[in-house]
Amino acid sequence: MGNIKQEIHKDPILSKLSRLAKEKKTPLFLVGGYLRDLLLGTPRKDFDFVLPKDASMFIAIMEEVLCLHFFKVGKEEMNTTTYRIIKEDMSIDLTFLQGETIEEDLQRRDFTINAIAFSLQDEFFHYVEGSLEDIQKKLIRTVSNHSIDQDPLRMLRAIRYLCTLDGFVMDEELKEEISLKKGMILSLPGERIKTELDQILLSPQPAIGIKSLYKSNLLLTLFPEFKGLENLGQNEHHHLDVLSHTLLMVEKISWAFDWVARNHQEICLTQEDRLSLYYAALFHDIGKQDTYSKDEKGKVHFLDHESFSIQAAERIMERVRFSNLMKNKILHLIKNHMRILNLSRETKETALKRLVHQVGDETPLLVLHTLSDKEASRGILSIQIDEVVENHCLRILKLFNEKDIVHPPSFITGHDVMALGYSSGPRVGEILNFIRQKQVEGEIKNREEALRVLREKFGI
Repeated sequence: MGNIKQEIHKDPILSKLSRLAKEKKTPLFLVGGYLRDLLLGTPRKDFDFVLPKDASMFIAIMEEVLCLHFFKVGKEEMNTTTYRIIKEDMSIDLTFLQGETIEEDLQRRDFTINAIAFSLQDEFFHYVEGSLEDIQKKLIRTVSNHSIDQDPLRMLRAIRYLCTLDGFVMDEELKEEISLKKGMILSLPGERIKTELDQILLSPQPAIGIKSLYKSNLLLTLFPEFKGLENLGQNEHHHLDVLSHTLLMVEKISWAFDWVARNHQEICLTQEDRLSLYYAALFHDIGKQDTYSKDEKGKVHFLDHESFSIQAAERIMERVRFSNLMKNKILHLIKNHMRILNLSRETKETALKRLVHQVGDETPLLVLHTLSDKEASRGILSIQIDEVVENHCLRILKLFNEKDIVHPPSFITGHDVMALGYSSGPRVGEILNFIRQKQVEGEIKNREEALRVLREKFGI
């Protein structure tokens, strides 16, 4: 462990806090993830500290030395308060000891790979039995038989570690325990569940996370709306049942990003955009169980399944407490997810411009959604239209970069419409949308042409 001490001393923040802890004779402990990652050779700038509650005055001294300020998250009455600093690529979390000693604190932690601490005061390591071995073996194992009972969220956290820690596997006993205790996840607030799901989807290996959620039965416990998708057969556009297609589509999103990059297109997404894309992939076909039908020739149809998927997705997102902004983005993608797939080889430029304008800022997300959907559908009919879909996606991305299509300039206003004798109301908006659509399609190029079309088409 000597090398680890040397690495700790090299870090400017840890070296400052170590000198401070020794000077003030305060037992400040570096714990968990930072030490684990240091032992794995993948150090990050995320620090977790614990401090005895009777040493709380030390927090103000830390702020002064670091020239940074903590903000509080959690609830004091529930003993879940965390003091946090976030700055650029660095974060600090500080909590109070759970128990009287660091040994008691470590025994209450989630997994052995995180149950390790280093005292910045006396430079001594503390860890639970098996923690160093489990880090070496890359094994995710609970500290005690009570770990999941203490916090059921640890079931999701175990899966998150599968996605974020390269090469790690889950202990077989932990797998069995999660499957047995899966129902406990429903006792947690939606916000906590979504935070873990977000981290799984934003991880380097989201497909592993989603498949693990399914195999552990957590996915269907969290989202019972998915149960009707298991073994639900599809038409000749698909080679898998609906749920298997959905799980594969999540995996193919990374392929879609690579495909776009290989074709010299650039899509820059925010973290919220990426999450919206993944959740839309998960929810886009939920409505197929409600719209399954066969015609007289035995062909399977899912007519208007988008509308039913939207209804189910809304219920889920309300339950898990999605923000309105993300919710609207996801619903917009679900509503439009068949549009590019349904375009024919003969689709004209004006129709593509109309699509880009109507989908708006979510157009790049819809392209990625479409490509991953296509790639997860390897039926006979799907393969036949691969080239058509891909060509449309490239044309759509090029059109999206023409700013006047997504946000065309306003050649006329509501006052121009009302000057013809219309009263303020929805009809004015409909007329403005019609004029804007003609702009997007290239039929109207300036205000004079817009006013002429307005008079000729809508003059009273």
